[in-house]
Amino acid sequence: MQDLNAKSVRFEKLHLHNYGVFFGSHDFVFERQQTIIVGGCGAGKTTIVNALANLGPARGIKPNSEANPQEMSAKVTTSGNPKLIEKYRILIFLGSEAVVHIAKNQETILSEFPDAPKNTVKDEIETIFRALLKEKPHKIKAHQDLEPHVMAGSETVCLGYAFAFAVRKVLNLDIPAVFDSPCGLLDPEGRNGFYSFLKQQPCQQIMLCSASELDKNEGHYKLIRAGAL
Repeated sequence: MQDLNAKSVRFEKLHLHNYGVFFGSHDFVFERQQTIIVGGCGAGKTTIVNALANLGPARGIKPNSEANPQEMSAKVTTSGNPKLIEKYRILIFLGSEAVVHIAKNQETILSEFPDAPKNTVKDEIETIFRALLKEKPHKIKAHQDLEPHVMAGSETVCLGYAFAFAVRKVLNLDIPAVFDSPCGLLDPEGRNGFYSFLKQQPCQQIMLCSASELDKNEGHYKLIRAGAL
């Protein structure tokens, strides 16, 4: 029997101490379904993402300037198979720039996952792309060829999301989706389609966003201001 944990991982907790903008000790406990962390510019959202991506201290992060002594730590607790985080990093950490990169480099990225049949992935991409753009049927028709280089920014982001979720579905992966400013490049219709799509996804979702991006009806969330809970 296949070990289900072999294809499953979740973030449980992040502990930061004097880490970057975070002065003192800070704990983030992640819900099994959805956790939203809200903060303005400089509050430490990307710092949190980088710690999760590295399963600990990220390269280039320095101790908080107020810390004495100048020591810091970052500890990530997971359940399941933590090796999946490195292997499928590009499908997990979905910042706005990252998903644009995915949309424009699908063939190259897909070659990294030889177990995912190309035609099956393409079919899933089309299905998910249509779901994300359900409020813009004219855009769906205009982009039936899924060519990112002729898409507006919002549609390109949706295509990147569609690719990431298509591959994880085809490979039957139960891995988190970590969004850093997920709606930064989405127009209102794209944002609505994005949140509607996420409601149907069973994966763990960790969203780091500004207050203007927050869907207040969704998930468990914390507020950070310049690193302070």
